[in-house]
Amino acid sequence: MPLSRFTFIVKAPGYAAHQHRAALTSDAFTTQVIGVSDLAAAIEAARQQAEQSTQLIELCGGFTPQEAAELRRHLPPTLPVGVVAYDAQQQAELERLFA
Repeated sequence: MPLSRFTFIVKAPGYAAHQHRAALTSDAFTTQVIGVSDLAAAIEAARQQAEQSTQLIELCGGFTPQEAAELRRHLPPTLPVGVVAYDAQQQAELERLFA
C-alpha cells in the first residue's frame, strides 16, 4: 500500500495538540501537523494518529533521541517513527537557536 497518511509532530513551548493542529489533504494524501509542548502530549497525539491509521510519524528536531525512543515504545512496532536530523554544520546553528 503506498504512503497516503502522514503525521508530523512539532514540540514547542505553548503548543497544545487539541488547539495547534492542521490537516493538509488531497484525494491521494493526508498530512496531519500537530503541535505539542512535551513528550507526554506527543505520545498521546501519536497514539491517536496510530488509531486513525497514520502510516508514518516524523518528529521535529526538538525531540531528543531518548524521547523518540520512549514515544516508539507506546506505538505498534510496525509504525515507522523518525526524527528530523541535521548535519554537524547545521547542528551548531540549531544550538544557537535553542540556547
